[in-house]
Amino acid sequence: MEKSLASWFFLRPTITTFQLEPEQHPEFIFGTRERAQRDHLLGEIEGASYGDAGFKAVVFGDYGRGKTRMCQNLRFEIQRHQLRIFPIYVKCSSFTSKAPFHSLFREMIMRHSTADMTRIATEYGRLVAAGTARPLIEIVQSEDIALVMGQGLALLNAEMVRRCMRWLSGEGKVPMEGIGPAIKPQLSDSSEFGAVMRGLSHMIAAVDRKVVVYFIDEAERFNNITNADAFTVWLVSLRELTEIAGIGLIFFVGAISRNELPVLLLQEEIMRRIGVVNYIEFLNPSRDELRAFVKELFSTCIRKGEVPEPHKLIAPQEVLDPNIPDELATITQNDEARLDAFPFEPDALDEFIEDVAAGGSANKPSEVLKRLLKATQRAIRKDRRTIDRSIVAEINAEGM
Repeated sequence: MEKSLASWFFLRPTITTFQLEPEQHPEFIFGTRERAQRDHLLGEIEGASYGDAGFKAVVFGDYGRGKTRMCQNLRFEIQRHQLRIFPIYVKCSSFTSKAPFHSLFREMIMRHSTADMTRIATEYGRLVAAGTARPLIEIVQSEDIALVMGQGLALLNAEMVRRCMRWLSGEGKVPMEGIGPAIKPQLSDSSEFGAVMRGLSHMIAAVDRKVVVYFIDEAERFNNITNADAFTVWLVSLRELTEIAGIGLIFFVGAISRNELPVLLLQEEIMRRIGVVNYIEFLNPSRDELRAFVKELFSTCIRKGEVPEPHKLIAPQEVLDPNIPDELATITQNDEARLDAFPFEPDALDEFIEDVAAGGSANKPSEVLKRLLKATQRAIRKDRRTIDRSIVAEINAEGM
């Protein structure tokens, strides 16, 4: 028999590991509390969009808590429910102490597709010509920005559109002679970043009737901005963006407590614009919640009956097969408790949950998945079809 996780532990089609990557399987989110937190954020995002506004929040929790999965699942749910939201995912880079603000702003702008920018700018130009939309100069209050957004982004040449996007993002030394002979060399002021974002969000709202919401992941890297001058530019630029009602900004931050949030996000002028009530903490799961998380993961990934109810509507059709393989029934001896705990033996699952729940830094989804993967690999190497207490003890002894 081939030794792979999929074959050894009877994984469902399209699933090859228990460590499902958020980008590859954004549809799945495990645990009742996780879905409640997801639904809260989704409701706030949708609610803000009714007034053509974007929801702003800071979501923080322990590293490995599942914030990236939450980002990707929110994007999936927005698209599944066809909400009036234009979701953009941005992963922060490793900023240097003197990093200019366009290090972040460039990611925000360049995450939009060239094709979308061309389509939106072209259609907005038609609306202006028909007298049903305002000229961009009235929105952005800058001739250069209005020219690049209104004419440059509407060009059929994809390379020129990309070049315009780079310029709008604050990148320097972008050749713009093809758009206009006297265009400013580089955007660098907070008001200019704000003007670009107002123009972009206004065009998207007018053409697609959607609100842009940026999911800014790993925003704990804002802590790297320690140079005084750079910090000031970042502060006034973030203040400018958070003042724009027509965009959403949700910062996902690795921080064990509110006191460990980046100093930038704790400034009074930023907190006031985001709203103290919108600083949302994701706590690590309890022992019972860890057990529910693991068992729901198993029922979703392994062919041992029906897929859990929350996932039936979103799982691919080939995953929904409720049949239990005869070999799996033999391995678990048709014992319901053993099938429920599979790939663990029931007592081994109890010990596994106890170990991770009591392990301090181990009681979070990312660490649970790493230990689970190690346990399943160990079982395969030992030619064991289930994970017993001896394997759990080995893995726990190897942990910190």
